[in-house]
Amino acid sequence: MSILRRHIFKNILNCRDIGGYPTADGATKFGRFIRCGIVNTPEDWEIEKLNTLGVKTAIDLRGIYEAEETPLRLDRLDGADVYNLPLFEFNVATNEGMDLDLATTYEMIVDNYKENIAKILNVIAEAKEGIILYNCFFGKDRTGILTMLLLSIAGVSKEDIIADYQQTYTYVKTYIKEHKDILWDVSSEKHFSLPETMEALIERIEGKYGSVINYIRCAGVSDEAIKKIKERICGD
Repeated sequence: MSILRRHIFKNILNCRDIGGYPTADGATKFGRFIRCGIVNTPEDWEIEKLNTLGVKTAIDLRGIYEAEETPLRLDRLDGADVYNLPLFEFNVATNEGMDLDLATTYEMIVDNYKENIAKILNVIAEAKEGIILYNCFFGKDRTGILTMLLLSIAGVSKEDIIADYQQTYTYVKTYIKEHKDILWDVSSEKHFSLPETMEALIERIEGKYGSVINYIRCAGVSDEAIKKIKERICGD
């Protein structure tokens, strides 16, 4: 089993294992979940590398239009269950038609797309043995929200959840600079992963729902499913 925190690819950016974060009972385990962004269809060698890592479930959080426009062909993974489960239909970085800062956009998503979030978490709870890989475009916004929920279930501290989110811009800024001509004409703030953004989201969830776990319950995820997810992240 790999114990690398970050995995290097060509078309798969910001690819990171969420293992190694302290919890009250120990730490999140490596080789259980990998978060990433996928900007182009992965090449065969990239699929083979994912196979070697042991990816057996792949969840594309992008919208249906994005998935059709840039098919990832993750069905090439050996024996993997592959899903397109949009957390939010649009790429948050574009923020099209919404004059909102990122934290408010995230809050809008968690408030109004509970059904999507529950569907994703329930699939995770019942996933087969092996690594679960989940992605959006940069692996920042939709992937960042899901990672916050997973690490909250694991009992990871707010500080570590925020730190995990904050790393994204470091790993995608080279791609952004090299592809300015084809990326969206939006404020550069939409590309950042500032710690204040995730901190504000968590605080707003806690203010409305009491805790992140209570929010997950309100979304329609049972305590049994939450327990299964925690065991997957933290169990032996």
